[in-house]
Amino acid sequence: MGLDTSAIVQAFTVGTPRDRQAVLAALPATMTRDVALQLAGSDEPSIAVVALDQVTADCVGSRDSETSLILALACYQVCRQLFDQHGAGPAQVYVNTAGRSAHFAITALRSNGDYVAILNLLDEALPWLEDARHRSHLTDLIVARIEAHLELNRHDDAAALLAAVPEDLRAQDLRFASLRLRLEPQTQKD
Repeated sequence: MGLDTSAIVQAFTVGTPRDRQAVLAALPATMTRDVALQLAGSDEPSIAVVALDQVTADCVGSRDSETSLILALACYQVCRQLFDQHGAGPAQVYVNTAGRSAHFAITALRSNGDYVAILNLLDEALPWLEDARHRSHLTDLIVARIEAHLELNRHDDAAALLAAVPEDLRAQDLRFASLRLRLEPQTQKD
């Protein structure tokens, strides 16, 4: 039986602590899995989310991009559902972890070269994260959206998205200057 996003979501949204622990115990060993197993046994959903986030973070960047993607998407969906049930959570754990998980999913999708899936995820995630007042990973996700358009040779869309980024944000992050440079050769051809 392989890893299943819906089974993870179910265990972490309506399952028991034992259900959550069973999901994590079935995963390959990671640096924090033992601690995550203990956290997943909590009756507090926000603590269980921290457990799933830890294991997800350990898998990101590994050679197993499929497991990374499944965990990241599951963690994102869990956070969205728990946000709907409980609000932002202590220290905005559901909002912040949802943003981090979306970023992890983008990393896994990028390693697979699946830029269409990146855009699909961001089309759903960015508005929700902005409405939920997430701040930590918004710039990373905006950059990822522009990069995905560039990788798909949608230069006009990338240019429009870059132009929509507030000037103060563009001035704060060098990645926007790099994106502008990537777009310039295309602009000169037109």
